[in-house]
Amino acid sequence: MNVFKHLQHQRRELTGRAFDRHLRLGVTGLSGSGKTAFITSLVHQLTQGDQPSNLPFFDVVREQRYLGGRLASQVLAVPRFPLEQNLQYLQQTPPAWPPSTTGWSQLSLQLRYKAASGLRSHLQSHSELALDIIDYPGEWLLDLPMLDMSYAQWCEFSWQLFAKTHRSAAAQPFAQLLQNTDLQDASELHLQQLTDSYKQLLTQFHQTPGAYLNQPGRLLVPGALSGAPMLQLFPLLPQQAEQPSALATQLEQHYDSYRKHVIKPFYQQHFSALDRQVILVDCLSALNAGYAAITELQQALRLILQSFNYGPSSLLSRLFKPKISKVLFAASKSDHATPEQHKALTLLLQQLLQQPLKNSQYQAATTEAMAIAAIRASSSGFVQADGLAQPCISGTGLDQQALTYFPGDIPPTVPPQAVFEQHKFAFLPLRPLPWNDTQALPHVRMDHVLQFILGDKLR
Repeated sequence: MNVFKHLQHQRRELTGRAFDRHLRLGVTGLSGSGKTAFITSLVHQLTQGDQPSNLPFFDVVREQRYLGGRLASQVLAVPRFPLEQNLQYLQQTPPAWPPSTTGWSQLSLQLRYKAASGLRSHLQSHSELALDIIDYPGEWLLDLPMLDMSYAQWCEFSWQLFAKTHRSAAAQPFAQLLQNTDLQDASELHLQQLTDSYKQLLTQFHQTPGAYLNQPGRLLVPGALSGAPMLQLFPLLPQQAEQPSALATQLEQHYDSYRKHVIKPFYQQHFSALDRQVILVDCLSALNAGYAAITELQQALRLILQSFNYGPSSLLSRLFKPKISKVLFAASKSDHATPEQHKALTLLLQQLLQQPLKNSQYQAATTEAMAIAAIRASSSGFVQADGLAQPCISGTGLDQQALTYFPGDIPPTVPPQAVFEQHKFAFLPLRPLPWNDTQALPHVRMDHVLQFILGDKLR
């Protein structure tokens, strides 16, 4: 019966794609960029928050043609995005952010609307669009650049990364351990001991602000691969990787197996068939962490986005080789700054993604950049200071301390290193605003997001 349902699901999906009534949306971002909050908000806006007062710039809602969205049934073997649990976290007292993703999941929606014009508006009482949204740990995304590197190249890349100022001190003990290791010992015990030491280093990097590129991602979030031999994987020192040895040979085999059996299937299953993409970037946390962090963020995004296919869609491409036809670059957590700073935040994002933006535009994808907050954590206003109205935000810190303050100016371009040495950015983490399920989730520009991603499909 499950096989029959799976075949039915595939048939419906293929039919929908043939008639351009099916859309695959990829929400891409590094760990901590806000993917889980974004998907939770996006689904809630489409199913519960579809009022013109809440989504004034989403045309189909403003024109009162939107008839509603519902969660669709999906294949039982596909993990389901925990929407209801996430909403419960937001309704707690005090409200809390949903936990980070530890495995991949999917949510399917069926959106119903009235066509604005054309034959469908006269012949059909309503039209439908199927929307699939996929979530996954941000740590796994970082493995995509490994597809284009050999094991020796990965070792060289890793140790160049570990030499950066915000990483070098933490990496030194592991480098010393490798220098003293027996390269002819490829025993199970030796491999596991070295892997455990490398995992400790990766965990330390993962907790270091601005250390984004931590590979392999499954060593941090193994999912179903916990205990698999191919996860006995770490980068030897570059000179060691070039020397023939039992340990280098074994690690190269594990590396190739990891790429073949983990990274490639993950990419093919979740990313190679995307139609639209949202790329979330937490610029404010990178500013907090300093110059080395923001340059590493830029490097990570450039490497990751080289893995995606961008370009216009056609019937054949939708069916057999989909390309991403629209890309939204979103600076997340914009409500951690005052509204008049959002323009500068968007400009900063555009500079961080300058090369990916050029690439996607060159390949004829439609792109846009904006500052958003999928779920609001603050309200904005003004306070009187020296007889003048000064912008501020009000929210609650993670320690439950009520805050009203001006977080500071956002530079519209990446500042030089000297600026970071003289000035400390401090955009504070905040709890989500209190909320109950009788209300629409408060947001910043999610209506703009929906219009860009879905507006042309809901005409």
